[in-house]
Amino acid sequence: MTTVTVSPRDLEAVFFDIGGTLVGPNLALLGTWLRAAGIVCDDERVSLVEPFARRAHAIRRQAVLGTPGIRGLYLEEVIRHIWGDEPGEPALLQSAVDRILATALAAGHAAVPVWNHVLPGVREGLAVLRARGLRLVAVSNSDGSAEAVLVATGLRDWFEAVIDSHIVGFSKPDPRLFDAARAVLGVQARNVAHVGDQYEADILGAHAAGIGAILIDACGFWPECLCPSVDSFDAAIAILTDEQR
Repeated sequence: MTTVTVSPRDLEAVFFDIGGTLVGPNLALLGTWLRAAGIVCDDERVSLVEPFARRAHAIRRQAVLGTPGIRGLYLEEVIRHIWGDEPGEPALLQSAVDRILATALAAGHAAVPVWNHVLPGVREGLAVLRARGLRLVAVSNSDGSAEAVLVATGLRDWFEAVIDSHIVGFSKPDPRLFDAARAVLGVQARNVAHVGDQYEADILGAHAAGIGAILIDACGFWPECLCPSVDSFDAAIAILTDEQR
């Protein structure tokens, strides 16, 4: 795989992944729903396993894109990671997922579990980029709810467009998802950078499309990644604005 560098001086636009990059799940609410569905856990346990569950979910979802059960995959992985080496009965897992989905639907949540926690530095970082005249697009592997998540979190107005894999028909790392985002803006690949939290989907997909990318890897999942790797949104913004310290 050929790497593509990020050149701040050439930037006209920045693409952002959504889940895990701009927003995260409300862990307190997720814990409440898990316990209500019969899953024994405390908030500390939920917080500990969530990044690993999200990582496993990103891998699994590639095989089931477009299927009716995709929304429950994340919940499955959270529960599996809470159980750890003592897996529960498959029927118990499915029952818990179904109960949480029903609870979320009744509460009117657009995404499950509710992805309404804007991650640290996101609003400030987007403001910095917009102030510099950069055009922003959200590019997400989603189930059709990407735009609703941004609206619910108050982030939608920062973006010229939202490219949702479910709607477009291509999913990262397919470069066509990035091509669709570029087409909306009419920009060249060399003038774009992408920021995401999943190496295979975000970084390799962006590179395949000729786009430089930055990985936010707070847990150190990819120590030998072929791209700039940072542990926070603020650090990614520093690279994009050439203000690294």
